[in-house]
Amino acid sequence: MKNKILITGGAGFIGSHIARRLEETGYDVTIIDNLTTGNGKNIPDNVDFIKGDISKQKCISSISGKSYQAVLHLAAQSSGEISHAKPELDLKVNTLGTLLLLKWCMKNKIPRFMYASSMAIYGDVPHNPVSENEVCNPLSFYGISKFSSEQYIRNFSKDGLSSTCFRMFSVYGPGQNMTNMKQGMVSIFLAYLMKNETIWVKGSKDRFRDFIYIDDVVDVWCSSLEDENTFGKTYNLAAGQKTYVGDLVRKEIALYGHNPKTYPVKFEGSTPADQFGLYADISLIRRDLKWKPKVSLDEGLKMMISWIKKEYHIT
Repeated sequence: MKNKILITGGAGFIGSHIARRLEETGYDVTIIDNLTTGNGKNIPDNVDFIKGDISKQKCISSISGKSYQAVLHLAAQSSGEISHAKPELDLKVNTLGTLLLLKWCMKNKIPRFMYASSMAIYGDVPHNPVSENEVCNPLSFYGISKFSSEQYIRNFSKDGLSSTCFRMFSVYGPGQNMTNMKQGMVSIFLAYLMKNETIWVKGSKDRFRDFIYIDDVVDVWCSSLEDENTFGKTYNLAAGQKTYVGDLVRKEIALYGHNPKTYPVKFEGSTPADQFGLYADISLIRRDLKWKPKVSLDEGLKMMISWIKKEYHIT
């Protein structure tokens, strides 16, 4: 009998990639998603799909426990910019949704819970690279909602739920929503390039991030699913590499086929509660999973640009 897995947010960018990998490796996958950030075209074949909002008790109560071995919780409002405008949405979708799901897991005796947390929980840190032991001081309502959800998970773990939290940094790759201009630095800049428009960078070129390719993220989630060494732990999930925003823009322009010296770029404005610079210490996840990222930023950008040109019929 196949192990049954429930993935919340499984129609989204990261969740759909994980769902596809698990289905291909023999798991019985069910996705629940409210499709607010997509039309469902990313949902893999051969998986069960439930359209629903996990922040609503009625929706949670309607899900049959049916002997799920694990819940992979990726459903969230994940734009820092949107969270600034609608903090109550983050509280409802991210924090309340997580709490309702945890209670449902305990009621149905589901043993395994994996959670998509975020680098946003750290805020601006005094030194980099940042380790999992750093004091968390989130700047955004989004970061607050993710950090509070981690605390709920830790409390439920005391009652026997085997949990793992991944503090994911800047994930990018094929399948990202290229119409969402409020989330995903890599995809936002490429969206301007797709339309041959001036790239608008909100903030300083001297900010920095840690970009990790989607396949590396999927490798970690899937290999951790049944690895007891990861139970009860929290990990940075990143490439462990510092990349300046200005360098990212130049790389994308060049790899897309334009001249970085002449392509129009404007650095103007800012994003509310934006972190200035952050990259990860990934020594803990490398040790516990015997893992290291396989895809460099240049390789990942090339594959993403190739996907964009094919997907959107750009010559």
